[in-house]
Amino acid sequence: MKELKKLNKLFVKYKWQLLGGFLVTVVARVLSIFLPKYIGKIINLLNDWGNGKITDESFLNDQLLLYIGIILGTTLLSAGLTFVMRQLIIVVSRHLEYDLKNIIYNQYQRLSLGFYKQNRTGDLMNRISEDVSKVRMYMGPALMYSVN
Repeated sequence: MKELKKLNKLFVKYKWQLLGGFLVTVVARVLSIFLPKYIGKIINLLNDWGNGKITDESFLNDQLLLYIGIILGTTLLSAGLTFVMRQLIIVVSRHLEYDLKNIIYNQYQRLSLGFYKQNRTGDLMNRISEDVSKVRMYMGPALMYSVN
């Protein structure tokens, strides 16, 4: 984990996009908390109608439509916010991957010819592609799912 701490300084460049992604994540999760409450209200309403406590069908229909509308609206809003969250955080992780590859490439440019004689070029290229992709998973999806 110590090695990953060095990468955290790269987050500063995209702090506002990440903060926006985290805020959108929190709002989306808070909205999803309301769904069971309204499903419970629908069940209670139908139980009251079945037991005869509610006899006015127009009141029942109005309440059912209201609760179903709230559930659908909340679900659609939560889904939209989840999409925005993923776009913000995943796009930032792609930018971070690009920045990290450029840092590594610049370091490769500074190395001596002797270094390249001692190390295989394929291994070096694998590190710049495969290893950086794994680090991107830490810098994007892992943070997103942790906040989620």
